[in-house]
Amino acid sequence: MNIPWALVVQGMAISLAMTLALELTYALLWGVRGRRGFLILLLGNLLTNPVVVFVYYMVRIRRLPVNTGWVTVGLEAFAVITEALLYQKFARSVQRPWLFSLSANAFSYAVGELINGIR
Repeated sequence: MNIPWALVVQGMAISLAMTLALELTYALLWGVRGRRGFLILLLGNLLTNPVVVFVYYMVRIRRLPVNTGWVTVGLEAFAVITEALLYQKFARSVQRPWLFSLSANAFSYAVGELINGIR
């Protein structure tokens, strides 16, 4: 199978940009303040988003015989757990890091689904 790498990279870049915009805005509304908190948010998303999007694309493109819903749940759980652990350890300005990570990821995922549904 010939993978359309240009489209994969473009999709990953758009996903990362949208996720950063949405989750950094969400963090402002949550009350996150200070350079360190936002830097950890940025690094957390740089660590998780490309992995999540790439694995999801590969599952879809290669038409692997798996339930993409469960793949999505697993990938999102990876992102929530990884980011929450980073916030808990390094971002003192993120209050309730587990709830923040879960709600920020749910928010950006829901907005992404809404945008994809409109297109």
